[in-house]
Formats: sequence, structure tokens, C-alpha cells
Amino acid sequence: MKIRIKNLLDAIAPLSTKKVDMGEVMIVSFLQSQWQINQQVQVNDVLDNVKHLSTASTNRKLKQLKKAKVLAFINSESDARIKFISKGLMFDSYVETLEDIIDGHEKTSNIF
Repeated sequence: MKIRIKNLLDAIAPLSTKKVDMGEVMIVSFLQSQWQINQQVQVNDVLDNVKHLSTASTNRKLKQLKKAKVLAFINSESDARIKFISKGLMFDSYVETLEDIIDGHEKTSNIF
């Protein structure tokens, strides 16, 4: 098994043992990857690029993340139908929770 794949599987394994919505994680991971390259992201970009969720599920998860203030939607100045996605007030806390789950698992794994 290649190291990259092993690292990916090791990273997500602890998430499967906790109550974590993997659909949300996929959306947040896509957004973070786009923001790292200073790319503005529209709702349609998420709908087009997150392949393993239906459009309805993706929209529902985006609304849930918005309601939880993990994400914020900003209307385009030129066209009110276009919404850009940005980090919400609780984005860092959401990511820290994921990190805590992974870190907690690593500490437990290292005991054995």
C-alpha cells in the first residue's frame, strides 16, 4: 500500500468511530483545498465537485453547516443569485473538533 493512501486511511479511521458526518467532512475538505489556493468558491462549485453526494444532500449539508455557523454565504455584488462560501464564525472550532477526534485516537493507539 502506498504511503499516501495509508496516511489517508489512518487519518479518517478515527472519524468513522465517532458521530461525524462524512458528507460534511468532504464538503469542508473541498472548500479548504480551494481556499488554500486563494480560490473563491460558489455554491455551484461545491455541487459540481463533491461527487459522492447528491445535489439535494449537498444542499442540505451546506444549509446545516451554515446554520451551525461553520460556513457563511455571501451574495455576489454583481448577481444576487450567486453565493460565495466563506468560513463562518465556528469554522475553526469545527476543524479543531475533527483534529481532537484524530489526536485522541492517535494517543489511544500509541498506548498499545
